[in-house]
Amino acid sequence: MSTTATPSLPPLYFLSASTAAAAEEEEFSCNTNDKKKNSVLSSSNAFNSLPAETLQHCLTEYANWGDLAKVANLQRSFATILRDAAEYGGHDSKWSLACSLLEGTHGLETNPRLAIEYLTELTGVTLSDTSSDEQAEKATRCFAPAARKLATCYLNGNGVAQDNDRGIQWLKVAYTAGADLDAAYELGTIYEYGHHDVEIDVKTAAEYFLKAAEGGHVEGMAEYALCCELGCGVEQCDEEALEWYTKAAEEGHITAKYSVGEIFEEARGVPQSDSEACLWYFKAAVDGCTDSKKALTRLHDIARIVLPGWEGQLNA
Repeated sequence: MSTTATPSLPPLYFLSASTAAAAEEEEFSCNTNDKKKNSVLSSSNAFNSLPAETLQHCLTEYANWGDLAKVANLQRSFATILRDAAEYGGHDSKWSLACSLLEGTHGLETNPRLAIEYLTELTGVTLSDTSSDEQAEKATRCFAPAARKLATCYLNGNGVAQDNDRGIQWLKVAYTAGADLDAAYELGTIYEYGHHDVEIDVKTAAEYFLKAAEGGHVEGMAEYALCCELGCGVEQCDEEALEWYTKAAEEGHITAKYSVGEIFEEARGVPQSDSEACLWYFKAAVDGCTDSKKALTRLHDIARIVLPGWEGQLNA
């Protein structure tokens, strides 16, 4: 999802702020020494001397979040301009501001703590200090990109104290309530390799790879196929491995193409066919798979019949 939404403000935002600004300047004049007063008021007066329509046009057509942050420092009446713009611009604006604060882009300095606040609001989900994985999985609706960002923040300790359990809970929310297939795949890799101090659980890993695969996640297809091939977390099944490798290969996954060729060459769950193997090896080799090129060389006598001139095509 794009993070470059242009800040927007209500049509009469600066007109309604002008009265407050005038009162603020009067109060400031009465309570500040002349030297400081002249310096600050000159900047504020120059800004306020512009017609409200001009300010509105410039700051909504050309300004970024950093420009609004500078305006917020001119006078107290504009102190909430960033939040006002995020609220008025709706979901996309709040997402853009949160990402800008997290990454230090669009003219803003990084402020992970404030970014976390916006991201949490965006998810539409509340996780209490005592929330469990089961409760996280019961969430029914959320803005998945924000949940995944929060997961990353908690897993890496960015803007919040590092909390691996909470990070994983947010990944589960992203998948179960936001249908985020990347979150399902990431959960699979976490449980497979024991990342973030999680106990390795190949059965749970395979379950999440399957969830991702069934949703159309190509890497998830290839990983679940490998689980089936090796019997890792699931019952070993060459036929199911071939099914998922083929689906991933048809979506362009290079290693899956090689694996399909290997299955046909070794007759694992299918009739042995060097010809079919060569066809799949060639598809992978065209995409740069070194092992597939070696396999074609090994099966040269078959490859030259099935794929006339294959070497020249690969070297072209």
